Amino acid sequence: MILKHLSKRHFVSTGDIPTFPDHCLFLMKSQSPVDFPGYFTAFSMVAMLKGWGKFNINGSRVTLDENSFLVVNRGSTLSFTLGKSGGYVVILCFNTTLADLVARKIFFRKESTGFPASAPGDFSLVEHVHYENASLKQHLPALIALGNSCASFHALKADMIVRSILEYIIHENYSAIQVSSKLKVVKTSTRIDLYKRLAITKNWMDSNHADPIKLDHLADISMLNAEHFLRLFKQAYGKTPYQYLKSVRLSHAKELLRTTDLPVSAVCHEVGFESISSFSILFKQCTGQSPTQFRGKI
Repeated sequence: MILKHLSKRHFVSTGDIPTFPDHCLFLMKSQSPVDFPGYFTAFSMVAMLKGWGKFNINGSRVTLDENSFLVVNRGSTLSFTLGKSGGYVVILCFNTTLADLVARKIFFRKESTGFPASAPGDFSLVEHVHYENASLKQHLPALIALGNSCASFHALKADMIVRSILEYIIHENYSAIQVSSKLKVVKTSTRIDLYKRLAITKNWMDSNHADPIKLDHLADISMLNAEHFLRLFKQAYGKTPYQYLKSVRLSHAKELLRTTDLPVSAVCHEVGFESISSFSILFKQCTGQSPTQFRGKI
């Protein structure tokens, strides 16, 4: 892995898509606002380790903070502006050859089970802000610490970390292809756009499941009217938004019951349920056990 400080000379807006024979981690720290001009990208992951930034990806504006990251498809155009107090932006560009090999291997393995053929090198469906699994960003400081070390152990460790990030994104891309194919939309560009809106909203639900969530708010995040959002979400994920939210909350409740000593009442409120009785009834309906029984059999 190569570690470099990001500057405008590293990227040019000539229309050439950069390729990287090794993973390359670009860093930019700033104590003041920064405007970085648009450039054509390789397949990469973009994150803010400190502060926030406004990013323009192919004309669409998104905001990144310390609780999210952005996947960028190869050949896209990216520019960004850091906030008033500056920030710390990291761009991880993946080894071009390795990304293709890993993608083809994963897609081949999955498609051998009967899934239709797909395009493993196109990451346009996952080119959006990711809130769920923002913990992937926790690997970036470790990569920065390993730096440009020539020590074989450090180089191997850095490659393993990048490989885990890369595989996560490729698996996510494969799932995105399968889910988006369920949308009853003929035009490919429209299907990609709608899928991204739904995926961003689903990601947001995963990260904010403990908060009160209303259908209108989810529709606003998707930039769709409520009826259209409800119909498309069910097409894509086989559940209504409420059913999905309920499953996420119950999944987190099980994890808390397994791994903590929190009282059942605290677990109930921690995952977003307001009524302990309704939480207990729903938990038993879905698991066949009360929360207390579930914890006692672990």
